Amino acid sequence: MFVRWICRSLYSSLVAALIISAPFAASAPKESQFDYRDLSGVWWVNAPGPDKLFDRAKNGDAGKCQTCHISEHTKPEPPLTSWARQHLMIQPQMIQTKMGECNPIGVPAQFWYTQLYPFEFVTAPGRIFQFFEKQNEWRVIQLNRGHPKALLPTSMGDSVGKWEGNILVVDTIGYNGRNPIEPVGVDHRMSPAFHLVERWQRVSANEIELDATYYDAMAWGTEPWGGLKKKFMLQPKMELLQTPCSPEANKKFDDRFANPSVPPL
Repeated sequence: MFVRWICRSLYSSLVAALIISAPFAASAPKESQFDYRDLSGVWWVNAPGPDKLFDRAKNGDAGKCQTCHISEHTKPEPPLTSWARQHLMIQPQMIQTKMGECNPIGVPAQFWYTQLYPFEFVTAPGRIFQFFEKQNEWRVIQLNRGHPKALLPTSMGDSVGKWEGNILVVDTIGYNGRNPIEPVGVDHRMSPAFHLVERWQRVSANEIELDATYYDAMAWGTEPWGGLKKKFMLQPKMELLQTPCSPEANKKFDDRFANPSVPPL
């Protein structure tokens, strides 16, 4: 992750120089020249990079993840069922260990990593591909079918989408129940009943919004956890980097995060 941060920092500096010499609007679509149903392109949060995370880590307790995460949910998590408290709980250090060991991330955890890594939508007939730069994971959102009756459980689940006006609604089930829901801030993993509903809307030529809701009958009963909202900006000059998971690179970044006063190696 640390090496990836250096590469992205250099890339950002180059992009800044290009922006100064050539207006951004020259390469980005104008308001009258885009299709609201076309999500194609590389997208990243408005203020990307690890600086904000490092700033929060300076309080000294980042290793315990008490300040390393600011919830992006506008609603609180529902209370866990007694079954979930007995079977789904994970210690914070175990979550970081699982991520550091290059285990699959999947969605929705990949959405948390978009602070540090961009993603790309690629459209094709009957489907939309979503590529995540973090660990180079990807998924297919099928547009012309429902969920198969016999699903092979995976870390990414089975995603099907449909258009409701100009909003792409993505429904994902078929999880294997092994993944953390978010890398920090949530002290339990999902169950095999986890169900994710995303609503993607292109609100302008250069911006899309995500509104996601989590369902998990085994973890929360009938109450959903909604209100995960994120905004992403189009990056017309950017290409995704090859960032396969490296335990060594992850450890370097984690060490820097836990000790922000230590200069980077």
